[in-house]
Amino acid sequence: MPHPRPLPAPFVDRPFTVAAARSAGVDADRLRRRDLASPFSGVRVPNGALPAAKLAAVALLACGPTAFLCGGSAAAWHGMPLPPRLARRTAVEVAVPAPGRAIRRRGIIGRVLDVTPAEVVASRDSVRVTSPARTWCDLAVQLTVPELVAAGDRLLRSGRVSLGDLRSAADARRDRRGMVAIRSALPLLDPRSLSPKESELRALVVLAGFPVPGVNVDVHAPTGEFVAMVDLFFEEFGEILEYQGDHHRTDRRQWRRDRTREAELEALGYHVMEVTDDDLANPEALLSRIARNLVRRGWRGELRPLDEIRRHLRIPGA
Repeated sequence: MPHPRPLPAPFVDRPFTVAAARSAGVDADRLRRRDLASPFSGVRVPNGALPAAKLAAVALLACGPTAFLCGGSAAAWHGMPLPPRLARRTAVEVAVPAPGRAIRRRGIIGRVLDVTPAEVVASRDSVRVTSPARTWCDLAVQLTVPELVAAGDRLLRSGRVSLGDLRSAADARRDRRGMVAIRSALPLLDPRSLSPKESELRALVVLAGFPVPGVNVDVHAPTGEFVAMVDLFFEEFGEILEYQGDHHRTDRRQWRRDRTREAELEALGYHVMEVTDDDLANPEALLSRIARNLVRRGWRGELRPLDEIRRHLRIPGA
């Protein structure tokens, strides 16, 4: 098979619209050749010219000048953590301002959003996207409360928004969907959190009615020597919660360090409870275990009713 004809210079190493290529004299047959990918209707990408992270920006090419990234696609663009059910989704969420008509194209989830000019910003790559604070509020219709807390913690830690910015965005929100989740998540946010799962665990603990734990607290021996920084610390009860990702299991050196660290903490009289992603997937059993450990060490509180806790753990619309 003969090699395809070279493309004009503006289309060699970057995504382009079919309309722009046709205007430059590229015929329809050339635009169907295998060296051009078509991730979205009306858009072509020279093979190898598109990092996966840029796919969302390419979707905007065919959507007109008023379109912008929103929802999970905007969150990913801003670097917010998303649960796997959203992170694995290949369709891109694109909105137009109300009262426009939602875009209907292959590979695009079209939405119409009532936004103010300040709620749509241009990134350093000139990609139009909902602002970080607006994006966080919009996520409330797709995430559980602990997942929303994880996204907000990451934003606060990045320094791109303040807690006041998120509160102002919530107060200004015209769309009242998700407001219960937003109001539940706001008082739980903490920029000291170092990982999304740690954030989810902390949110679950507080929503369940346990005391608010310290976050990433430095623990020292009586001599003043530093021993460890622990994820969540119920200091009054000497109880420590540590979220353990898979690398703590698969990395042999990390596993050994963890065991030594845990032994040092327990030698000081603390109790260390490790929590994994499987535990988070079974919150009732996890919370019961935490309660038993705290009661044994002097806690006299009570868990909130399970129905009330479950309400915060539901995926909206599921």
